[in-house]
Amino acid sequence: MKNGSILSIHLNDYLYFKNVDIYFDEGLNVLTGETGAGKSLLLDVLGILLGITNGRIDNYSADVVINLPEDYEEFEISSGENIFSITKRNGRTTFKINGRVFPRNIISEILSDLISLHRQNSHLKFLESQFLLSVLDQIGGNDKLIVEYSGLYQEYKNLINLLEVEDLDYLKRKQEELSDYIKEIEAVDPDPLEEQELEEKYKIATNLQQNIQNFNELINISEEISSQLWSMKKIAPDKYLDQINAALDIIETMNLEFQRELSDVEEYDITEIEQKIWDYNSLKRKFGPTLEDVLQNYERYKKDLEDVNTKIELLENARERIELLQKKLEEIGEKISENRKKAATDILSNFINHANDMNLNAELDIVFTKTKMGPKGFDRVEIVGRTVKSAPLKPVRHIASGGELSRLMLSLELSIVSGGVLIFDEVDAGISGETGNKLAEKLKEVSKNYQVIVVTHLPQIAIRADRHFVVTRENDKGIVKELNESERAEEIKRMLGSRDVLSFIKESE
Repeated sequence: MKNGSILSIHLNDYLYFKNVDIYFDEGLNVLTGETGAGKSLLLDVLGILLGITNGRIDNYSADVVINLPEDYEEFEISSGENIFSITKRNGRTTFKINGRVFPRNIISEILSDLISLHRQNSHLKFLESQFLLSVLDQIGGNDKLIVEYSGLYQEYKNLINLLEVEDLDYLKRKQEELSDYIKEIEAVDPDPLEEQELEEKYKIATNLQQNIQNFNELINISEEISSQLWSMKKIAPDKYLDQINAALDIIETMNLEFQRELSDVEEYDITEIEQKIWDYNSLKRKFGPTLEDVLQNYERYKKDLEDVNTKIELLENARERIELLQKKLEEIGEKISENRKKAATDILSNFINHANDMNLNAELDIVFTKTKMGPKGFDRVEIVGRTVKSAPLKPVRHIASGGELSRLMLSLELSIVSGGVLIFDEVDAGISGETGNKLAEKLKEVSKNYQVIVVTHLPQIAIRADRHFVVTRENDKGIVKELNESERAEEIKRMLGSRDVLSFIKESE
């Protein structure tokens, strides 16, 4: 998680919020209002951008201005103010950054590194082993180790599957068969142009004797004509010499062409031509029906043979390679586990402070169990705890009531905060009284380092806001208003139900 901030949200059209702007402070921002006013709806657009939800309606449009803490050169996005837009019309959703269309997964990838959205009961994800592992990996700095481990694990699984589904003897028979096909085709070395030339040569060769006779006659006639032209040249007036010379050039050139053609025809070996044509037809019968099919199959056979050779090589070395991979995966998995346990220790240390601040008399532990090899290591983790010192450690969901569980998980969430924007959507459900005061103080403390946006029903939180917004609904139109000091006092009075309590809280600060 990196530092940054949400500067504003503009809802062009989202349910009953039309042309609504919200400008946030870098510290603690609070949204309050009557139940059903639509406070949580205002955060839907962020959930959509983060890939957490698809939204609650079919058509909407919104823009969010976000201050990014770093450049994303691969997407040509610079740090600083950037406009993230989302539009859904006729079932199609379009995401943009600064007017350029991006896939949703890119938007989520960028913002998930900056924004953490916590909604009511979202803390339950911490009770899931895989989610908790991902948190521990992030805090423990396991990114590179996980990438290395995952690559080796994928290779390991591929080799295991290969041993299960492939038969070495069958592959060797297939290798021999493909090699024979390839050799058979390469022996002919088929070429569409050559096939066309063969057909033309065959037509000539089948009329070979007649062609030889014809060319000999043409040569004799051309020689007679040439002789006659030379006789004409001797007796013709000078003015006809150019024409006679031109005629001589033409007839002598033709004579040379006839002689060349005759030489080529005489060299034709019809037996050789017939054999070559037979070879072509054999290939087409076996690998065709057309020569184009033969050539396509030839390329396919080469690719298939390459794949078979690779599988054979892998199979012949698979067991040895699997043993090496298992050893390497054990080594990397141990490092990953060590980092996770260090991260768990840090989280639990922070948790104690947050739990004390939230008036929680609870002890938590993160229990590691070594399991069989998986895609992310050998660990299974579970959060256990107790609220009575003499009681045994049990899964958290079994030791706490709804309100206590909410406070436990909220304390845990605050223990892993490392930067960015923290958004809490009514996570204070079930919290009131002195615990509410403690939670308010905690959120105010956190907002000194990170931007915090809270949808709340607790006046203790609202009174500490750096910027306070009230959400109302009038005539089916949603309104968001930033409150000044006097307006805040009235809103907090509404939340409290009494001016006396308001005075008491101010005096207790």
